[in-house]
Amino acid sequence: MSKLGVSKAAYGMLAVIEEFGPSSQADLGRRLGMDRRSVSEEAAGLQHGGFVSRGPDPADPRRNRLEITAAGRTLLAQLESSFQTMQGELLACLSPGDRVELGRLLALIAAPAPRQPGQTWTGGDARG
Repeated sequence: MSKLGVSKAAYGMLAVIEEFGPSSQADLGRRLGMDRRSVSEEAAGLQHGGFVSRGPDPADPRRNRLEITAAGRTLLAQLESSFQTMQGELLACLSPGDRVELGRLLALIAAPAPRQPGQTWTGGDARG
């Protein structure tokens, strides 16, 4: 991402705004697990680059709301294309079937494990 001059956090912010629409900085922080200062700094950089517009939230003028711009959408498309290229290079040694299986396994890892009331994790498979 540094080739395109943005951080991972900036990419995440652009992706969230594109997917969910204009967002307050507080909402972005919650969605991305970022603190207020980091969101504010990234937002300032994105605004300076012309990738987002930042202004008062019409629902609550005390909050800042970010909206992706046309330049931000172009940058996001470039980043996603770059990710696809990197993923293709990384997974080139896998067959198409192995790629599907890897995706399935990663989805299992990323999915929250259901827990029963009072159940604690013991280090084993929490899905069983």
